Amino acid sequence: MKIHGEWEISLVRNIVIRTFAGAFNEQGFNALFEELKAIAPRGRPWVSMAQGQYWEMAPEAALKSYSSMLQWVWQHGCEYVVFVCPSKFHLDIMKRNAGVNPDEHFHVCETTEEACAWLSSKGFPLSIQEYPHHAFIEKARIELESDPHSSFFKIA
Repeated sequence: MKIHGEWEISLVRNIVIRTFAGAFNEQGFNALFEELKAIAPRGRPWVSMAQGQYWEMAPEAALKSYSSMLQWVWQHGCEYVVFVCPSKFHLDIMKRNAGVNPDEHFHVCETTEEACAWLSSKGFPLSIQEYPHHAFIEKARIELESDPHSSFFKIA
């Protein structure tokens, strides 16, 4: 089956940055997860930023797999995850289907700037200028805004 969803993954010092957009299927989620496993630092503490501002959604099977990804990151040295979530609707779906429960190690925010500030406050400094996926975010914004069917997911 064809992969659905788009993403970029980068490592900035000990910060794994995943930026993703569009509608994902299980194959897309699994491919993203494999890239995360390949790039994650070994033998030192690290953190993860999940920039999903232009993520549209995923089927229940892919969302349920997210909990296994979270288990993997916690077991492999990740100390914090910050998730830039597009809406309360998305977060509610993630809580229900992926077992996501924001706490002192899993923070949810609305902007990349807020995510950078939160990671910096936890001892993993990252400035908005260092965020590596500005072009990807701009492309996703343009694509989402040009698709009249995607506006459904812009629930505040």
